[in-house]
Amino acid sequence: MKKYILSILVILFTLNTNQSFSQEVEKDTIIPVSLQEVVVSTPFKESLKNNVMRVNKLSLNDINLSNNPVLSFDKIPGLSAITTGPGILKPVIRGLSGNRVVTFTQNIRFENGQWGEEHGIEINPFGTQSVEVIKGPMSVLYGSDAIGGVIYVSPDSFIDGNPQVEFGSLFNSNFNGFTNNLGLKGSVGGINYIVQGSYVDNGNFSTPEGEVENTFFENTDFKAALGYSSDKFISELRLNYSETNIGIPHGEEHDDHDEHGDDDHEDDDDHDEDHDEDHEDEEPEFQALENTLISWKNTFIFNNKSELEITVGHTINDRKEFGGHGEEHDDHDDHGDDDDHGDDDHDEDHDEDHDDHDGEGAHLAAELKNTSIDLKYLISSSEKTEFVFGSSLQFQDNINYGEEELLPDASKNDFGLFGLAHFHGKVWDLMIGLRTDYRRIQKSQFDETYNSLTTSLGLKTDLGNSGILRLNFSSGYRAPNLSELFADGVHHGTSRYYVGNQNLSEEKSSQIDFSISTFGSNSEFGFDLFANSLKDYIYLNPTGEEMDEFPVYSYVQDDANIFGGELYYNRQSSLDWLSYETSLEFLRGEKSNSDVLPFIAPLSLKQSFNLEFNNSSFELEAVLKGKKENVAQFETKTDSYFLLNLSGTYDVEFLSNDLKIGWSINNLTDKLYFDHMSRLKTMGIHEMGRNISVGINYQF
Repeated sequence: MKKYILSILVILFTLNTNQSFSQEVEKDTIIPVSLQEVVVSTPFKESLKNNVMRVNKLSLNDINLSNNPVLSFDKIPGLSAITTGPGILKPVIRGLSGNRVVTFTQNIRFENGQWGEEHGIEINPFGTQSVEVIKGPMSVLYGSDAIGGVIYVSPDSFIDGNPQVEFGSLFNSNFNGFTNNLGLKGSVGGINYIVQGSYVDNGNFSTPEGEVENTFFENTDFKAALGYSSDKFISELRLNYSETNIGIPHGEEHDDHDEHGDDDHEDDDDHDEDHDEDHEDEEPEFQALENTLISWKNTFIFNNKSELEITVGHTINDRKEFGGHGEEHDDHDDHGDDDDHGDDDHDEDHDEDHDDHDGEGAHLAAELKNTSIDLKYLISSSEKTEFVFGSSLQFQDNINYGEEELLPDASKNDFGLFGLAHFHGKVWDLMIGLRTDYRRIQKSQFDETYNSLTTSLGLKTDLGNSGILRLNFSSGYRAPNLSELFADGVHHGTSRYYVGNQNLSEEKSSQIDFSISTFGSNSEFGFDLFANSLKDYIYLNPTGEEMDEFPVYSYVQDDANIFGGELYYNRQSSLDWLSYETSLEFLRGEKSNSDVLPFIAPLSLKQSFNLEFNNSSFELEAVLKGKKENVAQFETKTDSYFLLNLSGTYDVEFLSNDLKIGWSINNLTDKLYFDHMSRLKTMGIHEMGRNISVGINYQF
């Protein structure tokens, strides 16, 4: 590993020796443009450079040429993903994931049972303009659950004038995958419109050892939007509907893989012919997901330089799991309430309410409905002072209609009030925030409320004309989710028996962030350091028992600490066609007894070289992940690995319009490796081998 780091540093030193730069290079660099982009995830409409909190923003203008079937964030330092094959990516912000990360899309909060490790982000990248990430507690703005951070996905923007049609198509060699996208947007009579549809059909992916059965990914996605804008009023109505089928692979745990993550497969006798025949007799396992999102955002602009923003949203997440569910006992009185599996809510009348759902054959079937109302009032009392006051309401229902249930029918209601003040000085900015939240969770024989007061204090100061220093303190809170409170059953996506704990209290976090950014006409350098203290951190703990031949895990609490940081360096070289980007990430998390927290990403170094010419571009990316030996109780050790990725684009004119051709080769050397954040590692399943992608994007 040391020789890889040394080689990259030598290359950087060589490129850095020539300090002569022309005006043409300064004009071509993307750094000043990116720093001036407006942040939409915070309410004061500041640019990335002027925002008090450091926000990472990823533009997705070329997303149609991406080989990812779901949103991916590997370009943002400090972000990683818990993966279950290429189709299930669960974002992790500085070691925190699931219900500790809040996701916004289509202008509203997205809820999809994110407590599950194998429940991915489920957001199609098409029709998406950009992604913003706030790393650290943001409960002041986003309420409960935002103790890890916020992922804000901005939908495609409207255009005025003549209609614009966009067509994209992509082929991936590794899993014989096809992706097609068609979009239309324009305006008629002062009304803007967007219509977008896409279809993804990916087969089983392959490692360098061969195909991994039952890892297919299929997705159909439809988006539509209407918009109206005047000097005093702006309105957006958006709809997103998607259907996804994701295969759940078979696999057995192997001691040689689990302990060392090496490439030795001579002892894997579990995969002999008899074993394969056993799998042929098994019912295919897969998830069938449906997501419906409807949002209506209205902004009223007043003469006193104030704005009122009202957003109403409704989401439905319908999740079914097929296959792999054997005969199980309904009676688990020693692990939960007697009523969990015998509630009257599951009588015949209840089942009839769900006749419109095709749950036939699904072992687990549940519907999560979420209605939200968000209000924000922004007022500028002077050029140097701004205030935001707001409230948020959320009403959520979890309803079962399958043969089995892991979580009971339950409801959750949230109410929050917040206020933020932003003060501008000559070379400094100060932001202060305060919020109070109330949450009520109800089910049969359970009615509990949770509340908290959270604060935020941020300072940004200029370091001359070429640098920024940021210091932020923020607190956050998270009430226990339904799984942590009420789980009592086998989750076949994880092959564990979960037992909830109704005595859990709220998680509370306090984080301090220190950031320095320096930039010039041709370079940017900076680092972010943080320390997050978590009180009553909720986690799964193996009990050592078994139920229905599955290991039992219960939810317990302990204090924990996470600290680390990211370093980045971007530079336009003396050659006007060559630039490069470097990032380094370090993370450590442990409980009060010094036990390691799960899913803490290893040391990561990324280096990319970008070559830009008149009609073409090329990128060579090197990824180095460190060895992971200090692991959590139910995790396994992982060796370090080094990957090379190569990609490029070529622009041509076709019928007087621009046609973009894109290609990429991921895992160029066909490396056999395990990733520490992969849930398939314990099954002895390696990461995807070499994948060649070719795609086109045409707008007319």
